Amino acid sequence: MAIITISRGSMSGGEALARCLADTLGYPTLGREVLVEATARLGVPEEVLREKIQTRAGHVERLATDRHVYLVGLQSTLAHRCVSGDLIYHGTAGQSLPKDVPNVRRVRLIAAMAMRVRAVMERQGLSAEAAQDYIRYVDQESIQWTKFAYGVDWRDPRNHDLVINLQRISLEGACAMVAGILGTLAYATTEEVKKKLQDFALACRVKVALVAKSKRHSIQFDVRAENGKVQVSGTG
Repeated sequence: MAIITISRGSMSGGEALARCLADTLGYPTLGREVLVEATARLGVPEEVLREKIQTRAGHVERLATDRHVYLVGLQSTLAHRCVSGDLIYHGTAGQSLPKDVPNVRRVRLIAAMAMRVRAVMERQGLSAEAAQDYIRYVDQESIQWTKFAYGVDWRDPRNHDLVINLQRISLEGACAMVAGILGTLAYATTEEVKKKLQDFALACRVKVALVAKSKRHSIQFDVRAENGKVQVSGTG
């Protein structure tokens, strides 16, 4: 069993790589659908959740808003899907999976700006200059979002198991590389692995319930689960 997360800038081929890996490995893929599932869990419209997670937190006062609730809900939804087994995730919440979650392999894609600009121009009908401005804006928002939400920079190669530069290798070659590397590694779904994933998902569910019911969203809950037993602490 393996969970593959793909991090990349806007229009950098992440979705295409996910589709290729799905065809090669037979794994299901997950992208923006995680937003749909998260909104169902939280009982809010999808556009509200998308706005909350994409709005940059620039001031301390904004950290105490209900945005934290939506981030926790997104993590819980992704954790629930990981429990089911093999998965290729190419959305924005891949960094929400802690490094101690077993069988998670993180891939980082780098693509040339020219390639990304062409993709935006074709999809959105923008000029080259406008497309480049759009990419820079979206990238900066994504960087700020992951730093606020998870305290990491998704561009840092140390946060990934494999970094692939699409300026030097084709998308098909990247797909074969990822599939080949994963194929040489042992991903036994042991009882210990299952328990760790289940404990992580349980902790996420409890955290969602606590955060959603708390009248003070500034409270930061630390929820841990081990062998089905939950331990909760909070500050704020």
